[in-house]
Amino acid sequence: MAQTNQTIVDTNTFTSIPILDFTQAETAATKPLFLSKLREALVIVGFFYLKNPPVPKHEQKDFVEKAIALCKLPLKKKLEMDMVNSKHFLGYSRVGCEKTAQITDNREIFDFLTPLPAPGPDDPIYLNVQGPSQWPDEKDVPGFRHAIKTYLSSVGELGRAMTRLVAEALDLEPSAFAKFFNQETPRNKLSVVRYCVPEEVPTLFSEVDGVCNGDGSFQGVGPHKDGGFLTYLMQITPHTGLEAQNKSGAWIPVPPIPDTYVINVGRSLESMTGGVCTATTHRVNLRPEFFYDNGRALGPRYSSPVFQTLKPDLSHKELTSLKLPRQITDLVKNEKVRSDAEAYFNTYFLDGPGKGTFRARLTSHPEVGKRWYPEQLAQALKGQREFVS
Repeated sequence: MAQTNQTIVDTNTFTSIPILDFTQAETAATKPLFLSKLREALVIVGFFYLKNPPVPKHEQKDFVEKAIALCKLPLKKKLEMDMVNSKHFLGYSRVGCEKTAQITDNREIFDFLTPLPAPGPDDPIYLNVQGPSQWPDEKDVPGFRHAIKTYLSSVGELGRAMTRLVAEALDLEPSAFAKFFNQETPRNKLSVVRYCVPEEVPTLFSEVDGVCNGDGSFQGVGPHKDGGFLTYLMQITPHTGLEAQNKSGAWIPVPPIPDTYVINVGRSLESMTGGVCTATTHRVNLRPEFFYDNGRALGPRYSSPVFQTLKPDLSHKELTSLKLPRQITDLVKNEKVRSDAEAYFNTYFLDGPGKGTFRARLTSHPEVGKRWYPEQLAQALKGQREFVS
């Protein structure tokens, strides 16, 4: 393909999150500028805001209404979708059941997957990262299933478009990444997340678990990297707290901006590009003041990421088969990143996305692992402990 105008980048650090406008990608006159900004965001930051995304506003609104209604169901109703009953790590995870870097997260989460069949009995065990979702009763949240599927489909179309744009930003053919994805039904996972208000935290855990920090903040979700290609995050409420860590180790705020998605690079894209695209460590670190706006209580923090993931059965050879042009690989020097969150998983994601995802899910949701994969869970936790010791 024709080479885009190259931008000289400084990959030492970043101090803010860039904002890209999707409409620029839709016009021939402005597309080169969009691709240049996208390239810098992928290589330097690993994070960017996308405004004017092609996801219908009415679908977003319907999804948000249904998602919040789901979170407001009585606990008894939520537990009818308890993730521990799903060998595919799908459904509801109550507060206190999820861990990041061996520390408990202060949030509850519902996970749903695009409709993909469960693996057969003779398939590799790690392929159980896909299978049927658990759904609430239609009477409890009328229209929920339709709203989720409609929204997930539209974000999936955005994902297809961004996959082509990422390829072009790296001076590749637009279809360069197509072979790495399921074509008919991409494996996209949607989460509905409710973060605890500060009053809930002291009653849930002891400070021995590392939940309450010395500065009064607490872990919404701990420092981590996402495992997929790109993540498309809707910050539903105006709470601050999301932070991305630059290569010098500083935490950079990623506050909500209306009518945007926050998009970040996952480990799979980082692996595919040999580290040219950077999967940036991020966290949700919550402080009591984040739950107030000019003295007005904001209530719980809600957000919803969609994780765009590769075919789970890709091998290491397939995952690393992409050949980037020299002018692109020259953009990145061999530099030491001060923080590489949960680096224990690097080898597994490089070995294949399904293997990496399976091991990450085991350690994040040990109650599911204990029920369905006790041997694999024991191995994963042992390896995690030994890695950090």
